[in-house]
Amino acid sequence: MLTNYEQIKAKALEGERKKLVVADAAGKAILEALGEATEAGMIAPVLVGDKEKIEPLVSEFGLENTRIVHETDPETIAAKSIELIKSGEGDMILKGKLSTPILMKAVLDKETGLRKGKLLSHVCAMEVAGYPKLMLVTDGGIVVAPDIAQKAALIMNATEVAHGLGIERPKVACLAAIERITESQPETLHAAELMKMAERGQLGDIEIEGPVAMDVLLSREAAAAKGIESAMTLDADIVLVPNMVTGNVFVKALIYLADAKVGGLVMGAQCPIVLLSRSDTAELKLCSIALACAVT
Repeated sequence: MLTNYEQIKAKALEGERKKLVVADAAGKAILEALGEATEAGMIAPVLVGDKEKIEPLVSEFGLENTRIVHETDPETIAAKSIELIKSGEGDMILKGKLSTPILMKAVLDKETGLRKGKLLSHVCAMEVAGYPKLMLVTDGGIVVAPDIAQKAALIMNATEVAHGLGIERPKVACLAAIERITESQPETLHAAELMKMAERGQLGDIEIEGPVAMDVLLSREAAAAKGIESAMTLDADIVLVPNMVTGNVFVKALIYLADAKVGGLVMGAQCPIVLLSRSDTAELKLCSIALACAVT
């Protein structure tokens, strides 16, 4: 089981380089991350986008011998990127300067896209001081207010990442503000229903508990003070947040206040999709690329 990003990066180097298709690569920050991952031996990138904009930049980052597929129209860039995956010329996609809605629309196209499961969702793998293992947080990036069926799909997608990291039977904590089940807080009802679904084998081979409050998740002392014995305290592999806002705020707070190392993927398609934030440091960009390589 992988427990930190040094181990993830080491796994990313196993076997052949992963073929990373970059949808609109005409950006220095993107090319810098690609240059680092290429130099490290993780990837063999394929750059899709305006050749006239990309070519002047590649030599600065050691990518002068990298294949460039010339396209200028955003929709065509998205379609070509997906075509490269489906033809076997790519293993995964990284969203470059292309807008997320354009890429996601192409990915979800029923005839030509990469749809695999019922739902695309974002999974963030986080290494943070004070937590003894990697924490997979879902969904802080795509599904705004998931219903019970969508939460089941979120768990399944996150479980796929967990398996890629060597976690055979992931522990899933359904996050809420309190541990009691109450109608006024729907996420507590969802947690109870998800536990019942798991008992019936509908969510795969997982251990699930909820509702679990944040203090119980992160502190044995807090759990003891509340008289709660939880298998999730400092040991959950997957944290299912109630909604996108909660997940987004949780992860960003730990990045900026606790110097967390974070990588994120979109799962549920035929290949992992790397979505980099404009505010990501070079290190965080590399973490996302390494994570995609490790689980592919």
